Amino acid sequence: ENRGTEKNDNQKIDAILNKVKGKESDTLLIGEDLQKIDYTLAACCNPIPGDDVFGFVTVNEGIKIHRTSCPNAAQLMANYGYRVVKAKWNKQQELTFLTGLHIIGIDDVGLINNITKVISNDFKVNMRSITVDTDNGIFDGSIMIFVNDKEHLDNLIENLMLVKGVTAVTRFDA
Repeated sequence: ENRGTEKNDNQKIDAILNKVKGKESDTLLIGEDLQKIDYTLAACCNPIPGDDVFGFVTVNEGIKIHRTSCPNAAQLMANYGYRVVKAKWNKQQELTFLTGLHIIGIDDVGLINNITKVISNDFKVNMRSITVDTDNGIFDGSIMIFVNDKEHLDNLIENLMLVKGVTAVTRFDA
């Protein structure tokens, strides 16, 4: 009885793979609606445009887009290599993607103000949440922000590093 569902699952996977591989290029362009291929961004690694990504064909959720640096990537590629499809971002993306920034620095009057000025005024980035903690003069903050792509994020991180008192800025997966 179980064999029937496994056969159906394999047919679903094959149908999706054929859709992707049936094009001139066998690469899924994310953000190109012409392909009519369902995909979602994987929650485990929260890819944003500019990240190196691949598609993984799921049974019930179409294609999940993962960062190649995703903690699950190696296992998916090793165990289900036939379900992996090449993927890249379509350049004309005007969407925003949620990602997190972890900021550490020496706490000082106005530090949060200077950080949010760079984010909101200089980069016109929307913040969803901001959490800050200070211990023994060390500032530790997490900020959830919406960015256009990896280049946008990298430029923002670079500029936040220039804020007096900030010692580290790293991206984390939301």
